[in-house]
Amino acid sequence: MTERTTDKAEPIPRLPSWWRRPRAWVSAGLALALAGGFALWSWAPWRTLELPQSACWSALSQEDLKPLAAKHGKATAVGAPRIQTPTTPTEASVRDTLCVVQWEPAGGGDRRDLLSVEVAPAWNGVPKSSFSDPLVPLDFGPGAEGLLSERVGRAIELYIRCDFAVPPTPRPAPDPKPALYVEVSVHGDTIEGASRARARQAYADVALKVGRVAAAEYECTNQVQLPAAAPTVPPAKETANG
Repeated sequence: MTERTTDKAEPIPRLPSWWRRPRAWVSAGLALALAGGFALWSWAPWRTLELPQSACWSALSQEDLKPLAAKHGKATAVGAPRIQTPTTPTEASVRDTLCVVQWEPAGGGDRRDLLSVEVAPAWNGVPKSSFSDPLVPLDFGPGAEGLLSERVGRAIELYIRCDFAVPPTPRPAPDPKPALYVEVSVHGDTIEGASRARARQAYADVALKVGRVAAAEYECTNQVQLPAAAPTVPPAKETANG
């Protein structure tokens, strides 16, 4: 007698329990939405910040300008291609050079000067503090003198000891001959959304970097001494004019 066999039906695979639950679908969708929203917020295409690759006679980079800028906007550098000196053959009458980095806020608005840098011979030497223009000394080492100006419109001034060729003048030179300095003046407008304290420190860093380039352009015959880093700048004093 042969045994009778019966075919057993294969069990139908069942979906995981979490897949069959409507709440799981809702939770998964919510998680994806949150992840996508966080990624979009991190990327933030509306947060645009455009800075020039280099500025002010190639002395500055984007990293030097970032502390001055807000998160939204565009900066454009304008100015002479190189620092002019009193003995520049093609520009013998030029006594100073100006570099300006203009700021245009995103979405429109008035243009401001993100940064303004001027290089010029300090014919009158290093200025002294006065009641109308209190000056705070900044330690840039033995070869230079730094000043923090509290007067509106000026922030950092760096005077570099530099013996350079003086063009002939009709008037006789004073006796004894005064020490020669190259002045680097740095300031800028207050940009909404930027840190004022970081901006003032950035001014000192900018002055030092531009000062190195200026000393090379002026061809100082003495040994120019500048520190490796700018000193720490104290915070600005609040005035009646703000």
